[in-house]
Amino acid sequence: MMRWSTIFLLLLLATVCLMSFIILNLNNSIVSVDLLFSEIEINLGFILLIFFLLGFCISIMLEIFYFLSKKQNKDG
Repeated sequence: MMRWSTIFLLLLLATVCLMSFIILNLNNSIVSVDLLFSEIEINLGFILLIFFLLGFCISIMLEIFYFLSKKQNKDG
């Protein structure tokens, strides 16, 4: 039997996948990304998804560090 949290997680995953697909398809223009020694041409939708996921990972990592330091200060 599936619990409500599992069903909610599957719906959330399906929604994120659908939104990612829509972002990739609606932003077809090619953008030139100039890195330090190379230049890459990538679709705008792909760049949007990469930077969104990068920002999400950085914010989650900072939140984990914050809560771990807060817990250590409370214990010690």
